[in-house]
Amino acid sequence: MELNTNANNLAEEVIELKKQLVFLRIKKVTRQKINTHTIKQAQHKISQILQLNRFNKSQNK
Repeated sequence: MELNTNANNLAEEVIELKKQLVFLRIKKVTRQKINTHTIKQAQHKISQILQLNRFNKSQNK
């Protein structure tokens, strides 16, 4: 998994992952069939992107 370091792409990817996370949580609550590990994967990827974003901002100062 390689993360694109462009700030605009990172922001868009975080938005898409958060949307996906909401839909996964809705599916879980309504007891539809999902792979629950995808929720954790989405959370982990969001965390990685936000950490990369913070790192890039601190390097630019």
